[in-house]
Amino acid sequence: MDRDTFKLIHSELIQQVQCIEFNLRRTYAAMHEGNFDDNFNRLEKSNLGKIARELENLDYSDDRPELSDDDYDFIDDIREIRNYWCHQCYLDFVYINNNRERERQFQKIAQRLQRDENRTYELFVKSEKIFFYIWKKYRD
Repeated sequence: MDRDTFKLIHSELIQQVQCIEFNLRRTYAAMHEGNFDDNFNRLEKSNLGKIARELENLDYSDDRPELSDDDYDFIDDIREIRNYWCHQCYLDFVYINNNRERERQFQKIAQRLQRDENRTYELFVKSEKIFFYIWKKYRD
């Protein structure tokens, strides 16, 4: 993979993670009692980890959670994926002095990027389905 393709796929992955985060905020807002917009705005400045905790705490507050353990595992996976691609991926190859070793490491990371981008797309679709399920159950 070349650097331009890497940057394009990286950007798509970040977009998908941001949409997942947005969908989780919407899910929280739909599930929470009261005004949807107020609930949604309550988490406006929150990071993905805090949104996940708030959603899980709300979901388990009545001892009848709507989301499964697998759903919460997927949310945690997204957090880990996001953290790596936002905070670490470039550092794992940019500062390697040896050109051959830097390229080898870049290609290894590029393969991981392709896998994670495919995965985030699937999780984005899943987060949409979760939101619409919760919306229909709590807001229709």
